[in-house]
Amino acid sequence: MTRRRAAFGAAMAALVLTMGGCGSTDGEGGDGGGGAGGAAGGSLPTGPLERDEAAENGPLERDEAAENGPLEVRTEELSAEDVDGFGGGTLYYPARGGSYAVVAAAPGLGADESMVAWYGEVLASHGFVTLTMNTDTVNDSPDQRGAQILDALDHIVEDSVAADRVDGRRLGVLGHSMGGGGALAAAHERTAIRAAVALTPYYEGEIDDWSRVGAAGLVIGGEGDEIAPVSDHAEPLHDGLDGARERAYLVLRGDHFVTNTPSRIVTEQVVGWMQRFLSQPPAGGGEGDHRGALCPAPEHDDEEVVESRDSCPHSGAGDD
Repeated sequence: MTRRRAAFGAAMAALVLTMGGCGSTDGEGGDGGGGAGGAAGGSLPTGPLERDEAAENGPLERDEAAENGPLEVRTEELSAEDVDGFGGGTLYYPARGGSYAVVAAAPGLGADESMVAWYGEVLASHGFVTLTMNTDTVNDSPDQRGAQILDALDHIVEDSVAADRVDGRRLGVLGHSMGGGGALAAAHERTAIRAAVALTPYYEGEIDDWSRVGAAGLVIGGEGDEIAPVSDHAEPLHDGLDGARERAYLVLRGDHFVTNTPSRIVTEQVVGWMQRFLSQPPAGGGEGDHRGALCPAPEHDDEEVVESRDSCPHSGAGDD
């Protein structure tokens, strides 16, 4: 472990104690000295009720009409024994048959899939087969998480109960904190991935040149993030995506967990990004179409948005 990762781990442990130790289901709410996104693991409440309450009391506006897509969602729980290469999780998929894009979503250090669970429900309701995954261990590095994200994508396409309704050409990845770094690492390894979303990302690993990433990259940071400061992680990661098909950078008012509870702006940006670059027609026609929220990018305001950058207008977005 590097000195930097050890310091991150110590900060995470202190945060967990301060916040009351909410964390993963196996009791490792802290980072265990592992690495970065672990912040995610220890300080955000993991139960649905607690997440809803946190959102109501948080800095970002909620909009249930934006969050809830028009499709009925089914779920399948996966244990680690059910899969190869990652720690199981939950598969969310539209009940209605069709041909849907695929998304794998990973949590940060010290956390389980509950940290990204609401993305599974939201994305599936908008027409994406989504797996919110557990990693092999809560202390896995970003690069290890990236490899496991790829295994999760393969499971969805080849072995999942929804394999008959996925289009394996349209692959997207998403992650929070260390999982966000892992999502970008997965896109770096597998250039067939079309869209990557990194939420308050943390990355420390083997990759020092991100120009290989061709996936459209959306990076969202938190202005008050003391765990993965935007100047050290989100901003340089975005800037490094100079080979990406398109890219966007958004800094919100909030901390390391600003994207872990439902909000209008995060829903619109993440769902819109996946709709645009995974060629996923909005389920139900115009209803639930968030692509228009991308360009122009959200403007700076006094309530939610601190900074935004984009590569608008998007040319040929999502074309095969």
